[in-house]
Amino acid sequence: MDVEQLSCVVDDLPPAKLRLPAKMEKALSLLKDSLGSTGSFLAQFWALGKPGGLQNQPYPHLCVPNSTLLEYRQLEGRQGFSRPDILDRAWNFGFNFPEWTSNVSYYRPDEYAHLSDAISCGVRGIIAFLVFHSDQPDYCCAVLELVTMEEKQDFDLETEKVVQALQAANLQIKLPRPRPRPPQCFNEVQTAALTEIADVTRAVCQTHRLPLALTWIPWRHDDILKLGDISFWWSGQLAIERTACYADEEMQGFVHACEQLFLIIGQGAAGQAFKTCLPSFEPDVKEKHVSKYPLAHHLRKYNLNAAVAILLRSTGDDCFYILEFFLPILVKESSEQQELVEKLKLTIKQTCKSLAMFSEKPFIRKRGSKVSKNNDKMEPAPDPDGNMFIECADNKRRKVSEVWKHFDKVKDKENGAVWAICKGCQKKYPGESTKGTSNLHKHLKSCSKKGQRDAKQHTLPSDLGGNFVFDQERSHLNFVRMIMKLGFPLDMVQNEFFKTFVSDLQPKFQLCSQDSVQADALSIYRQEKEKLMKYLDNLSSLFSITIDLQSYGDNKITCCLTMHFIDDGWRMNKKILAFRSIEHDYMNEAVKDVLVEWNIIKKVHFMFAEIAPPNSQMTREFRSKLVSQFPHMNGDLLCFSCYAQTLELLARDGFYEIKDVLNKIRGCVEYVNATPINQDKFREAINNVKLQDMKAASHDDPTRWDTTFVMLMSALELREAFTQLEQVDFDFKVNPSAEEWKMAMSVCECLKVIHKSLGSSSSSIDTFFFHVCYIYNNLLSWEKSEHTYVCSMAKRMKVNLDRYWREWSFAFGILLVLDPCRKLEFVQYGFELMYGSDANDMYVANLLAFRSKLTCMYNSYANGSGYLASPARDISCFASYDLDSDGKFRGFCEWHKQKDDGDVVDSQKLDLNRYLGEPLENRDKVSDVLAWWRVNTPRFPALGKMARDFLAIPISAILSKSTISGEATKVNPAFNGLGPEILEAFICGQDWLESSENNSKEGKPGSSLVSTDVRFDSPGKQMSKYLVGPFTVSKPTSPEDLKLIQYVFDSSLSERETIVQCKNFHLSRRELYSLRPETWLDGKVLYTISDAMTSVKRKMKDSVNWYLPIVFAETADDPSKCISFVKTHRIKENYMSDLLFCEKAFVPVFDNERRHFFLFVLQLKKQVVEIWDSLAASCQSDRVDRRLHNLLVSLDALFKDDIDQNYQKVWSFTDFRVEIPSNVPQQPNGHDCGVYVIKFMLAPEEVTNPDFVFDSENERLEVVLRLLASDVNSCRNDLASKAEAYYEQRFGNH
Repeated sequence: MDVEQLSCVVDDLPPAKLRLPAKMEKALSLLKDSLGSTGSFLAQFWALGKPGGLQNQPYPHLCVPNSTLLEYRQLEGRQGFSRPDILDRAWNFGFNFPEWTSNVSYYRPDEYAHLSDAISCGVRGIIAFLVFHSDQPDYCCAVLELVTMEEKQDFDLETEKVVQALQAANLQIKLPRPRPRPPQCFNEVQTAALTEIADVTRAVCQTHRLPLALTWIPWRHDDILKLGDISFWWSGQLAIERTACYADEEMQGFVHACEQLFLIIGQGAAGQAFKTCLPSFEPDVKEKHVSKYPLAHHLRKYNLNAAVAILLRSTGDDCFYILEFFLPILVKESSEQQELVEKLKLTIKQTCKSLAMFSEKPFIRKRGSKVSKNNDKMEPAPDPDGNMFIECADNKRRKVSEVWKHFDKVKDKENGAVWAICKGCQKKYPGESTKGTSNLHKHLKSCSKKGQRDAKQHTLPSDLGGNFVFDQERSHLNFVRMIMKLGFPLDMVQNEFFKTFVSDLQPKFQLCSQDSVQADALSIYRQEKEKLMKYLDNLSSLFSITIDLQSYGDNKITCCLTMHFIDDGWRMNKKILAFRSIEHDYMNEAVKDVLVEWNIIKKVHFMFAEIAPPNSQMTREFRSKLVSQFPHMNGDLLCFSCYAQTLELLARDGFYEIKDVLNKIRGCVEYVNATPINQDKFREAINNVKLQDMKAASHDDPTRWDTTFVMLMSALELREAFTQLEQVDFDFKVNPSAEEWKMAMSVCECLKVIHKSLGSSSSSIDTFFFHVCYIYNNLLSWEKSEHTYVCSMAKRMKVNLDRYWREWSFAFGILLVLDPCRKLEFVQYGFELMYGSDANDMYVANLLAFRSKLTCMYNSYANGSGYLASPARDISCFASYDLDSDGKFRGFCEWHKQKDDGDVVDSQKLDLNRYLGEPLENRDKVSDVLAWWRVNTPRFPALGKMARDFLAIPISAILSKSTISGEATKVNPAFNGLGPEILEAFICGQDWLESSENNSKEGKPGSSLVSTDVRFDSPGKQMSKYLVGPFTVSKPTSPEDLKLIQYVFDSSLSERETIVQCKNFHLSRRELYSLRPETWLDGKVLYTISDAMTSVKRKMKDSVNWYLPIVFAETADDPSKCISFVKTHRIKENYMSDLLFCEKAFVPVFDNERRHFFLFVLQLKKQVVEIWDSLAASCQSDRVDRRLHNLLVSLDALFKDDIDQNYQKVWSFTDFRVEIPSNVPQQPNGHDCGVYVIKFMLAPEEVTNPDFVFDSENERLEVVLRLLASDVNSCRNDLASKAEAYYEQRFGNH
């Protein structure tokens, strides 16, 4: 609750008597009074909730003022311990000091899982206090989180106020600074030592220009640890002594942060020195995880990198101190750092009087070096510059010349001489250490083989072109993506053979740790998720969801949600949305949370859920809750049992009727297989009844009905042998009677129908529908059987089949209707097969009910797609006209126009009837239903949208017992032991990540930019296709054009950026996306093409052709409105020239009924108008004729004065002869019409050539490049600069 609603503070009770929530409220009310004027902040308590883990919602909070910080409080997923968080560390690690940061941006995503959400909510500074009861100081009862919207230098004031407020409520926190003892409590020797250390730190920092030196004191309880206390070091703590530190002015804040905490063994350079009693070096301390080094995020704020820790021992009392020096930021090379450390050591030696260093030389820890398991000394490792170090007997490290990389050191067995043999030319030189390496260096400069060997080892094949620049970060991320996609084990980074393999391929590549792989995988997962969410937001289709639930343990369920959809290119897609472990009681909440998180809850129109192992009660509860959450489905589009499960239920109904007989038969099988003697007796019985060719009866698995059916079948075939055995073996007493064998025979004959359906290899919807109808028809006949047990079985089966048929029938019936080879006739045939061919009441009622639902569903699509029928018109809505005026018939004209428009809209609702009325397609010609709808959607717009949504239903998942998403629930053993969020990241990443080539071609999310536009099938042999961004084309592209395409079509860049700016129109990146392969064209592209073509022609002083904007044809239906529009927008001035000099006018048109672009070409000299339509077969001539006539009338009205003056009224647009050229190319799909129109306008002679072949991706790329590189594009130069900078940033120079 907000502070204004705090009403639980009981003033007349002492604080000790208050319950925890009341104490929290009292503390918050005091905080409001003390901190209310310090700015915006949020204070909220977290405590353990019932499910386990921290929760904030049941507990009070304070927000001053009411700001976006409340959004931060309500962030989903911060409950519990599943993600790294400041609260997680405060509660789990239990440090006796608060964790705080001046700005959350100094955390990494793997340290603060909600980093981006926090920043978007305005969060800056955060501090987390562990809260204790005053009377139970060792029991932590809650965490108090204080959040601000401004960057804080420190939280000293806030901490003081929190302490006071909590004390008043009988609560407390640990002191924010764990200071060991006041300075006056140091003895004389210790005080002298600290004074001397202060001189040392100042001298070292000033001499070598270091920004910071810290002095850490190892404490245990209240005493400084000494050499004799070595056994207690593991329990000691390191605390800073500020009086002995040295810091620049800008580093004072970091020193203050150090004062407020302590380090333990192994943390940072100081903690490592504390652990090993040896000098320690860290090349980049700020890269450590904050849970491993609590100062890491503060170091990032002050941009501190390398640190060296050196131990000093006081000769007076054997107390020791750790001095931590931070090297200058610019000193990054290992050799420079080594040299500087040596100089530091020398300065310390010269300055110290009563202090001595523990060791002569620090151990330099470099990335890639290894720590021995027996002790903590570093093993020799080469530094980044190629120099190597070896261990000496005195624990010193000696540098080894890099020349030894090119020589082998060999000892002569006869005389013991040591030789250095060149690896290139095999020449020998003396190799003793006393001889030096001068001769070896000289030889390398002149060795002819060295250059060849180096070239062989370090250069790349020349056919790749250019100079290769190694990028560690990019290679590392590609490595992590490979692990995610291929499911490799994470510990492969530690495998010695793999390390050797990688080192041979690229010595510069540094393998990372498992923790780093997990952190980067999580980052990649979040980036890919963001891309996928943006991609899904732009899709106009609805989604189908499959929910795979696997029970395990007590009340635990693994939930995998998979989304299925058809993309803009009419390709079936599936994406795993979530993989989580949940509790049984929270199944529906978990599903809803995922859909809300992905922002698709309103776009889900079908759900299929499967619970394994089957649990009818759990299924009923889950279904009931989902129906209430998704009322728009009305249960018709919610399925909770696959076809295989339903068949199992029917089979078990049959087994139930003969359960006693079945047990006897199972006993027979067990008896004859029990011992070798019994097997021999049964084999003899089989021979006696002459059934030698029959297979022996096999055991069944009672949990699998198909094995029980096979056992029953084989036993029935051997029933005579069982009877024969009964006569000769008196111990065999379980043989069923003749009547019982007859019962088993009857039931088995019925079950053959079900088993045959299960064994069908086809997974098509029509085969499934046929099987269901056939089974249902058999059930009706079995109900009339003379055997009561068959009748009882049939009735029980029919109840189960009816229940599940109600789930499937509507959705699957629609799928059959949407199959152009089946349509409604197949549904009608199935109903006849199901209920009988005598057209009884049940058949008629079910068919009419389905037809009614089908029509309602179609109408909802027609209306929702903008095909709304005109509302009833009230006569009062028409304007009144004076009967004596010239406008007395205007009312009739407007009424007639509205009626025509209404007829057009109503015609859309007849699409369903038109579709059903057309003849069935031949299955041999239409094997791909999606491809058929991709081409024919322009003919049936609303029905096409409906087909796109329903054909996304995953039929194979619902027919089979194993769902598509079920594969994901079988967790890759390589991912065992991972945390829940990391596990979800790896499973989703494995599903999402695609190769850059596939993504670029298909325009899918998660794509990476390709680094080259040429693919090779063998070295030096070029294929006939080139990859250019999202396009696969047949011609090579210049490097400049390639960079432009990659920049323009990068989905991670802003969609609103203006890419093309012509005189009157502009195109954003989002609008240019419509030129990607297999995508419908945005009308603004055609506007801009007309604008650009007109400008280009006028610059060339070639204005004999007009390129009119598509909006002209839209307004030309009403001549009066057209003239007004032309004058307002200066269409004549901008797009038309003198009528006398015009030869052709290109007028693009959009047919709203077909959702289709086509072109009118007016040849003014010939007085001919041609209709260029790339889908001429779907053209409705009456509507096109009407639009063309209105267009010509509008042109006559527009040029009336010119016609009267130049043609003496004998020439008219309406007299133009209409022609439909037969040589206009026809498109093979439903999405290229806009590109065809552009091609018709740009190159009419080319497209009418008999040899012309339309290549969609080539043409789309050409349109893009024309727009980008055109002189009339005012963004051209700026775009080229941006593309160049973008390319260099992403790919470097290769």
